[in-house]
Amino acid sequence: MKQRIRNFEKRKEEKSIQRTSSIVDIPFRFWKHYKIPALLLLVLPFVLYGYSITFGYVLDDEIVLSDNNFVKKGFAGIRDILAHDTFMGSLGKQDLVAGARYRPLSLITFAIEYQFLKLNPQVSHFINILLYGITGIVLLWLLLYLFPPENESRWFLGIPFAAALLFIAHPLHTEVVANIKSRDEILSFLFSMLALIFLIRFAAAEKKLLLPLAALCFFLAMLAKENAVTFLAVIPLALYFFRKISLKTTGIVLLPLFAGLAVYLIMRYQAIGYFFDSGKEIMGLMNNPFLGTTAPEKYATIFYTLGLYAKLLFFPHPLTHDYYPYHIPIINWNDVRAIIPLLLYLAMSVYAVLYFRKKTVAAFCILYFFTTLSIASNLFFPIGTFMNERFLYMPSLAFCILAADGLVVKLPGRFSWWNQTTGLSIILLLTVLFSVKTVWRVPDWKDIYTLDRAAVKVSVNSARANSFMGYGLYRKGLEASANEEKLKLFDEALPYVNHALSIYPTYPDALTAKAGIMAGYYQIDRNLDKLLDEFYKIQMAQPIPFIDEYLDYLEKSAGKPKLNSFYKKRLSSN
Repeated sequence: MKQRIRNFEKRKEEKSIQRTSSIVDIPFRFWKHYKIPALLLLVLPFVLYGYSITFGYVLDDEIVLSDNNFVKKGFAGIRDILAHDTFMGSLGKQDLVAGARYRPLSLITFAIEYQFLKLNPQVSHFINILLYGITGIVLLWLLLYLFPPENESRWFLGIPFAAALLFIAHPLHTEVVANIKSRDEILSFLFSMLALIFLIRFAAAEKKLLLPLAALCFFLAMLAKENAVTFLAVIPLALYFFRKISLKTTGIVLLPLFAGLAVYLIMRYQAIGYFFDSGKEIMGLMNNPFLGTTAPEKYATIFYTLGLYAKLLFFPHPLTHDYYPYHIPIINWNDVRAIIPLLLYLAMSVYAVLYFRKKTVAAFCILYFFTTLSIASNLFFPIGTFMNERFLYMPSLAFCILAADGLVVKLPGRFSWWNQTTGLSIILLLTVLFSVKTVWRVPDWKDIYTLDRAAVKVSVNSARANSFMGYGLYRKGLEASANEEKLKLFDEALPYVNHALSIYPTYPDALTAKAGIMAGYYQIDRNLDKLLDEFYKIQMAQPIPFIDEYLDYLEKSAGKPKLNSFYKKRLSSN
């Protein structure tokens, strides 16, 4: 009897694989059976993010695109992009963050755009949305392999469409799509999924051509962003949970991944001079937020951020692009905000271990989430910030699969009063709620001023958010024509900068912004004593090059001979 059941299950699995292969193995067949959901997943991103096509460049868009000298050479700059750290083309140096950054693929796409269209943020935003839509289609394609449908005509009731729909609508992805720089996230996940698809197909049919295709896709994923390396674990996990393959086949499947990784690491070493760590400690607080903390404080704070990640998956509010010191406070193990996430992650770990051999969907989702988040968790190596919403882009798939499985598979199988239609209704309701939040969030990314204004409302205790807001208002004041308008903007800017300095007293950006505001006041009231007193206070906290430059300017343009030397003498006497 047991043998008969095993044979039945084996035939059922083989039939499931054959059914899925016949649908998604050939693009024509995929579009024949899944044209409607694929088109919905392609169009929905344009509904949610279409407004962003009118936006300009913000944040790191300047570093990777608009102010990047390599990118602005077009095709001629691709060699330099491949040969240097990602920051080199704009800032002229590397090692600004721990481990440096080598992510040339997105910069190459920007260089190609520049070759034909020069600087055109509208086109860049359009391409980001299009790539996001393509990601939705590829995700549907992948999930059809993992969760083969019983009835192709009822595609809307299965896990693949429900999970892909939640993924596309999730508000946590707003930063990835609306910020041009985050194309590296989109490309990394897109090519990682393609590598997994090709290797699933190889495991089923052993078509040798699929191995080099998988190697190429994984290599491109690594060139996009380093977090693709987590698929070295994700792919064997997926094959274990959703396919029965031998150890030999597993080894063969891993070969193209390690080949792609090896080529990437060689290129990275040639570009930045080391594989993972330069051995130099990053001293700036904004690129090393755990600077000066004890080990217990560091890991308690890390688990606090891991708790926030879990919360944002289920309840993505409030959202911000700024998690810098000290929007995330430094806490210790006597704080419940560290203890609860620790217990949650321990419970998840225990479940994944207990149900690993049973190959439950929940166990896979937990392991996938842990694996893909690990590289950005700060648990194993520093990433230069406490956390970021874009770091959940790849891991968030676990939540989407788990929600779809629970609502349209598990609950209908457990309760007679809960059917798949009920589950789909909940999925659609979540999609609507997520979509509303996404549409509400997108306008914050219109320009740096709207983004900073949104950030200070949420990241109240972030020195960076307050400094950027103050500096933005100061810049607006400089551009104003009337003195009354200038004073109004300077008066609005100063409290933000002062708050940033109360959080981080030696913050160079905030001190520079304050010096600029003081110089702006001087241009109106001509009170030199006040200006010098304020400059003195700033310089006693941290020497700021702007002050020397401005005093030299006054010497030359305002008839103030020896002003700077007098000022420096005053400083040295104290």
